[in-house]
Amino acid sequence: MSDDPRLREARAELLKLRACLHDPATGLPTLPAVLEPVRRRLESGETVGLVFFDLRSEERIEEVFGWETYDGLLRQLAATIQRAAPQVLKEHDLTCIAGVRSDEFLIFLGAPVGTGQIKHRLDRARDRLLARLAEDLWVQFDSERPRGLGIHSATVPIRYEPTTRIERAIYKAVDEAPAICRRERDQQQTLRLNELRRILAVDGIFVRYQPIVALADGGVHGFEALSASPSGDLFESPEMLFSFAEETDQIVELERLCRTTAIRGAGVLGSERKLFLNTSARGLCDPDLLGPEQRELLASVGLAPENLVVEVTERVAIAGNREVLAAVERLRTDGVQFAVDDVGAGYASLQAVAEVEPQYLKFDLSLVRDIHQSRIKQGLLESLANLATKIDSRIIAEGVERVEEYHTLRELGVPLAQGFLFAAPQPEMLFDLRMPE
Repeated sequence: MSDDPRLREARAELLKLRACLHDPATGLPTLPAVLEPVRRRLESGETVGLVFFDLRSEERIEEVFGWETYDGLLRQLAATIQRAAPQVLKEHDLTCIAGVRSDEFLIFLGAPVGTGQIKHRLDRARDRLLARLAEDLWVQFDSERPRGLGIHSATVPIRYEPTTRIERAIYKAVDEAPAICRRERDQQQTLRLNELRRILAVDGIFVRYQPIVALADGGVHGFEALSASPSGDLFESPEMLFSFAEETDQIVELERLCRTTAIRGAGVLGSERKLFLNTSARGLCDPDLLGPEQRELLASVGLAPENLVVEVTERVAIAGNREVLAAVERLRTDGVQFAVDDVGAGYASLQAVAEVEPQYLKFDLSLVRDIHQSRIKQGLLESLANLATKIDSRIIAEGVERVEEYHTLRELGVPLAQGFLFAAPQPEMLFDLRMPE
């Protein structure tokens, strides 16, 4: 019986149906799975409305950091809503996601027949959930400060009339909610575009410097320049600022401003230390990078091209990109050195190592975290240290926050490190650091 083609086909159809009704990333049912209970509540005369949360303002995270990272955010959002449900929602309220791998969360709430309080209850539930999300959901990428997620929301009562098909009324509300969020995003997009233009027009970038420390003696080997917008309400993170500049085709102009501002503030660096500058693929190919004006600026603060270290990450398309590789070779000839960021976090970073032949390998902060408790992380670091020795490069451990991590890195022979244990990024360069004992 098990070989019956009709049975196999029925099982396959059942699996397809289950896949459509359940989202594996969040563990939530999808909209089709909750339509029937919502329909029954409306048929019984109950007043029902929709609370809608949209994470699409963060979808660049998937493009920059990968779908696993973005799915992790979706899981966090779903889990936080479910944890808050007992205090905010009632027993028969329904939480779902618009579809498989969607970033639209829907909560159907009810109010007693004839109360006229549905909009008040929707708004109150939305505000309480947003407060809980703002409290519990903080993310951090690369060297940015922790920040809350960019979540848009809307509340829509379901306007059901007996002459209208119930499903039509439900889907009308489901369509109206993202339209409200879209208008909110468009307004925010306009504000951000105006702010980016203002930043470029008035040199309004804010640069902080984080020391890169020699673990053997506690001396400062150099500083990484980290740029951000002073407008924290419009660009909550550097990642958001640079992603927006990329989207609006202004990344080259923004990176020019960041380089100029970082170099202007590096006059106390000294000829023996390094200034680490992050760049995108387009910024790396910018002819202004080490052009005549930048050489003149370097000389005016007592620096030379040899003081510069350009950081590239796996998000910079290196492999097979002739323009990028030509820019790398041109800058190397002029004395600029290179660091590959996020080494150990993925295959692409190792490709970048092979193509760029960098002087520095920056060991990813996710692998440094709790390294004192992980033999696997220690083994991976030892392997990368051997690679660094063979290619005449040096390891920099990123994101060091705990004394135990520091001691483990020293025992493993890591020469350089940076992180909040030594110093947070500061507007001025700090040379007098108190090293852990």
